[in-house]
Amino acid sequence: MKSFDIKVVAINKTFYDGKCVQLILPSIDGQYGIMADHANTMLAITEGDIRIQLEDESWITGVCGRGHAIVSDGVVSVIVDTVEKPEEIDRIRAEEALNRAMERMRQKQSVMEYHHSKANISRALARINAAKKYTGDIDK
Repeated sequence: MKSFDIKVVAINKTFYDGKCVQLILPSIDGQYGIMADHANTMLAITEGDIRIQLEDESWITGVCGRGHAIVSDGVVSVIVDTVEKPEEIDRIRAEEALNRAMERMRQKQSVMEYHHSKANISRALARINAAKKYTGDIDK
């Protein structure tokens, strides 16, 4: 399969910088796949799994927050607020964050605070689900 260049960066780190043959991203309309020679586009990314298939057919999986991806002349740039590998997720901490965000949702708050709480819930759920799915961390 033909490969292309990709760079996935978060606020605090570069998650991946190299070649891949396929990229799957969580978009507002569902999973979005990108392969070599993809048309130029810009894509809004939501919380969820990001998967990168390397040239040796192995996969790199991560959990990302909100951001965007740009496909331009065969090069893909993914910029998100957070990204981490499933094995890096502290499930207990993610569950505590979920509980805090859900408690804030039950309180009277401004529209901005409501949307912030809603985003925190989505991020925490994505992290918890990835920990369960990719690490087999079900009982913690």
